[in-house]
Amino acid sequence: MLIKDSKKARDTELLVRFTEWYCRSHHQNAKREPLVSTGTQAGIYGQRIPLLCADCAEYARYAEQRTELCRHDPKPFCSACPIKCYKPSMAAYSRQVMRYAGPRALFSRYWRQALSHLINGRRVGRRAPATPPADYPQAENSNND
Repeated sequence: MLIKDSKKARDTELLVRFTEWYCRSHHQNAKREPLVSTGTQAGIYGQRIPLLCADCAEYARYAEQRTELCRHDPKPFCSACPIKCYKPSMAAYSRQVMRYAGPRALFSRYWRQALSHLINGRRVGRRAPATPPADYPQAENSNND
C-alpha cells in the first residue's frame, strides 16, 4: 500500500518528522537507523530519510498505515475522531510525540503546516463524522499493548 493522497502524504511526513525530533531528544543513546516503510518507498520524505530508533520506527510505520487506511474525507485530527483506530499504546505514544514536537514546529521549517494545523483545528472545531463506515477497520483492543 502506498500513500497516494497528497494531504495524507503531507500529514504523514509531518508526523514522522515530529517523531524524528522526539526520538532525537528522548532516545539519545539508542541506535537510530533510516526508516524503512511504505512512506519511504512512496518518496514522501524526499532525499532526507528520517533516522529513528526501533521504537519510534515502529510507531512511524504504524502511523503511516493508520493514516493510509483512514477513510474520512477530509481526514480529521486523530484526537477528535470518533473511531479511535489507534491501539491505546500507540495513541499514548502519539500524544507524547505531539506534545513535545507540536510547539517546537512553530519555530522550525514546518511553521506553515503547524500554524495551518492550529487554525484549521479551531475553525472546524476538531469535528469528525459521528459514525464510521460499516467496513471500517478497528484497532484490536487487547491487554497486550
